[in-house]
Amino acid sequence: MSVPSDTTKRRVRMAAGQRPRWRRVYDDLHAQIETGQLGPGDQVPTELSLAERFGVSRPTVRSALQQLQADGLITAGAGSQGRLVRESYRIVFTATAFERGTYQDDPARAIDQWKADVEAQGWTGAQTITVDWIPASPQIAGLLRIEPGATVLRRRRVRSVSRLPRVREMPVMIADAYLTEEVARRTTTDVDGTEFAPALTERDVVLPAGFLRSIGVHQARHEDWITPRMPTEDEIRLLDLHPGTPVGEHSRVGYDADDRPVRVLVSVWPGDRQIVRYDLPVQ
Repeated sequence: MSVPSDTTKRRVRMAAGQRPRWRRVYDDLHAQIETGQLGPGDQVPTELSLAERFGVSRPTVRSALQQLQADGLITAGAGSQGRLVRESYRIVFTATAFERGTYQDDPARAIDQWKADVEAQGWTGAQTITVDWIPASPQIAGLLRIEPGATVLRRRRVRSVSRLPRVREMPVMIADAYLTEEVARRTTTDVDGTEFAPALTERDVVLPAGFLRSIGVHQARHEDWITPRMPTEDEIRLLDLHPGTPVGEHSRVGYDADDRPVRVLVSVWPGDRQIVRYDLPVQ
C-alpha cells in the first residue's frame, strides 16, 4: 500500500482550510438531525449560541441555517419559537396496485382507490378537482400520439392528506389525467341512475368498476415513466413546497388491446412527502 507523499498531505490540509466556515455549522447540525439527536419538532439552537460555539459570526451561522432550510430539514422560524426541525412524512403510493382490472371503487363510502390507500396508512385523504380543455403539450401529444396543440381534456386532482390534530390538509400530489375529446365526452350511468360524463365532472367520481372502465376504456397495459426534477412555479404553489424541494413525476400511459394510447396520467409529488412503490412478480 502506497503512503501519501508530503505534497499530497499538504494539498489535503489546504483543501480542508478552504472549506467555507458555514459548512462546519451545517455539517454538525445536519448530522444531529440525521442521527435523531435533533428530532422532528425540536428547536434548533439559536444563531447566537451557534456563533459562540463555533467561533464564527452570526451571518456565517445564518448561511448554514438557510442551507438547512433549503434542504427541507428545518423551518424558517417565526417569532420567539425560532427554527424547528421539520417533520418528515412519507406517504406511500403503491403504483402497481393502481388501475388493475380487478380493482373496485367503493361508491357506498365514496372512497376511490387512492383514498383507500392513504386511509390504510392512517391518513384522511381529500381531492380538489378541476377540469379544463387545453392544447396538448409536445410531451402529452407524443404520449397520446396526437398533434401538438390538439385540444385535450385535463382532469386535475390536487390531493392532500390530514392526520389531526398535527397535520391539516398537507398537499401530497397533483394528478393530471389527459384524455382526447372523444374519450372525455363518453357517458355512463351514475350511482343515482342519471347519465353523465364522469371525465367532465368536477367532483370525486366513484363508480363500481372504476372511472375508465365505466366509459368503455379498457387498458390492456401501462407504460410508466418516472422523472425527478425541480418544480414549476405552479407546482410550488399547489404543493406548498419549501425552497429547494425537488419533485418526482410519474407519467403513466394506458394502452388498449390494440396498443393505442387511451389516457395519460401525470402525477407530481413532493420529494420529501411521497414514495412510489412497486411490487413486481419475477417471471
